[in-house]
Amino acid sequence: MAKKTEKKTKGLINAISRFFSGVKAETKKITWTSKKNLVKFSIATLVFMVFICLFFVATDALIVLIERVKGLMG
Repeated sequence: MAKKTEKKTKGLINAISRFFSGVKAETKKITWTSKKNLVKFSIATLVFMVFICLFFVATDALIVLIERVKGLMG
């Protein structure tokens, strides 16, 4: 019984070891963006978010205006 438990433990340790070896190998493949590109993409994202926000605010205001006009008409 002790040998089975010992085999399972060694198998588990080997599996964990292989997993972390794979993780280490994959992290070496990562390419990080430069600071210049990071700033550029961040600004582009913020501009896009502001544009979308303004679009939805304008759409909401237009819907409210149409509803008020419909309410005044009857």
